[in-house]
Amino acid sequence: MKMTTETTTQDIWLAAVACQNGYELYDLRKLGDRKLFVFEDSEAFQLLKRDYYWHQAKVDPLKFKKAIRELKALTVGG
Repeated sequence: MKMTTETTTQDIWLAAVACQNGYELYDLRKLGDRKLFVFEDSEAFQLLKRDYYWHQAKVDPLKFKKAIRELKALTVGG
């Protein structure tokens, strides 16, 4: 059985960048009155996260907008 390592974020914008770059949302968990976005961790995901925080991440504006809308719908409905 393969063990999956998770990485989490409360940052919906980072989650949207990840989704629009092909990373699948693994889980959505409650954290008090907030949501926690869960992704499968990898070196590539950590590099994307670094690029995001260093203002170097690239996004397609329309895909990014779509990802934000989908994630917001999950957080309101979940």
